[in-house]
Amino acid sequence: MTHSERVLKTLNFKETDRVPCDLMEGSVWKELMNYFRDKYGFNDVIQILNFLDTDFRWIYTRYEGPKPSISVTEKDHVIYSNPVAEGPLATARTIADIEAYDFPDPLWWQIPDFADFRNKWQDYAIVFLPGWMPLFWSSCLAFGMEGALVKMVEEPKIYEAFVMRQHEFYMDILTRGVKAGRGICDICWLGDDFSSQKAMLMNPDLWRKYIKPYLAEQVQLARDNDMFVFYHSCGSVRQILPDLIDMGVNALLVFQTKSTGMDVQSVVRDFGGKLAFYGGIDIQQILSYGTPDDVVSEVRKNIEAFENYGGYIVANSHHGVSTIKGENIEAMFQAVRMEENSE
Repeated sequence: MTHSERVLKTLNFKETDRVPCDLMEGSVWKELMNYFRDKYGFNDVIQILNFLDTDFRWIYTRYEGPKPSISVTEKDHVIYSNPVAEGPLATARTIADIEAYDFPDPLWWQIPDFADFRNKWQDYAIVFLPGWMPLFWSSCLAFGMEGALVKMVEEPKIYEAFVMRQHEFYMDILTRGVKAGRGICDICWLGDDFSSQKAMLMNPDLWRKYIKPYLAEQVQLARDNDMFVFYHSCGSVRQILPDLIDMGVNALLVFQTKSTGMDVQSVVRDFGGKLAFYGGIDIQQILSYGTPDDVVSEVRKNIEAFENYGGYIVANSHHGVSTIKGENIEAMFQAVRMEENSE
């Protein structure tokens, strides 16, 4: 079975030779690169992905616009939340203020050569990632996180005016991308962040009112162009999983099992066979501070939980975290092979 056949059967909840596996979003971060360079002499990402035998290859839009200014986080090494403490539209009081805001030109995001990429990776599941342009999180960058949440409730017309503009901007890029990738790419990645590990940052009904209708259009566009949809959102998103299923999302990525309501057993019980799950191997404790045996145990537990439903893809629950041990990443992929060989 080829990599792409394995992934597509999994997304259709059909039997495969083994569970698919991946490095989260195809990402190899500095510490992991150093590990594989020191141990095996690898010098690039593809050597690592080939060695681990991942089932996916990821292709991105090319940004060709003005060079972004240095962010506060990059410049001062401050916490992640600082850039959303107060945004350029924090003082916006009218819809005219939103309309006057200078959104980027979507043509700065160029569509890649999908045909050449497919020719290079014929047997792999190809994921198109249009770019990180989320609806809710972009509103936090614009208004400040507190400001965005307040505007949802106290100035809803202004909030929705921004989300609508953000959606229109993204749909330009997405439309060009999925039309060019039709018949070539297997999967389209969409994403946002609107949850902590304990709960969503807003009442789910507010998410359904302001985010879901526009997200549903994005999902439908990808599906209409014959692509499955992966939806990225970290944290505790259980309350809106039925909404994702309803709008046609095929898989949740990130599957963060240590978040409230995201434990493997109850997720499988309530959503198995309806939504696929990508991730599930915890980076905060197991991959960072556990042993290879702990990792193997976690992989086996997750695979066994989904055994009667399918729809599970083994991957680290996030990437780019310096504490993740390279030997534990190796163990994660070795565990998948062990499961395959035991059948």
